Amino acid sequence: MSHRKLAEISLVTGAVVAALVATSAPAAASNYIPVELPMITTAAHGLGCAGDVWAVGNVYPDGDVPGIVDLQLKGWLKVFDIPAPWCTLAPTVHWRNLDTGATGHASTPLGAWQPFFWAAPVVGNLRLETGPGQVEFTLTTDLPHAPSVTNFRVY
Repeated sequence: MSHRKLAEISLVTGAVVAALVATSAPAAASNYIPVELPMITTAAHGLGCAGDVWAVGNVYPDGDVPGIVDLQLKGWLKVFDIPAPWCTLAPTVHWRNLDTGATGHASTPLGAWQPFFWAAPVVGNLRLETGPGQVEFTLTTDLPHAPSVTNFRVY
């Protein structure tokens, strides 16, 4: 194929792609507000295990997902400050809607055999159906720790 023919094909292809991009509708994006449950230091299951656990997530002010909090629990589970593959933990998030009185809790396991010197915290996901209102959240574990309590508005 000659260079001239290749240039013509490239020009036509570029024009078609540009036309498609220009006419495509923008994707609808969900609006969200980031939230955080503060870190707790805790013992963990496994020989010599301890670590830190916290949660980050989203609430949705536009009513896209009413009364819902999506959380990602994160944890560094270590022995002598080195990530240990045998360390596990099942943190629990207790919640109480201060406006309606509704309560609930959810838990997810963390750990599950990450390799030594793992460069990221272990994670677990929760979706809490608290209903709209001012909600108090308490992050706990079943082992010795100081609980983390925080509250924020769920829409």
